[in-house]
Amino acid sequence: MLSGMALISGVSHLSNPLATIDQLAISASQLDGVPTELEISIRYASQRLVQSAGVVLDLPQQMISEAIVVFTRFWLGAEGGSLLRYQSLVGGFCLIW
Repeated sequence: MLSGMALISGVSHLSNPLATIDQLAISASQLDGVPTELEISIRYASQRLVQSAGVVLDLPQQMISEAIVVFTRFWLGAEGGSLLRYQSLVGGFCLIW
């Protein structure tokens, strides 16, 4: 055992999460009738596209990661963006950001 390291017993919760459980449970896309599997696969492919474009543009990994976080947060929760309304064009805007 490493000295000075505290053991975590059980699941801990963040006191200031970036997304609530409600935001993770349902999205605007699901409310608009987009199948969950389709939404997940489109978001995953878009995140991979952002990552790949960042690498090709020789951007720092921190900048690429921030773009992916902003992209992902846009889609979170019922008040977030819907794939039915915004499609995947938002990925391009995240890269410009």
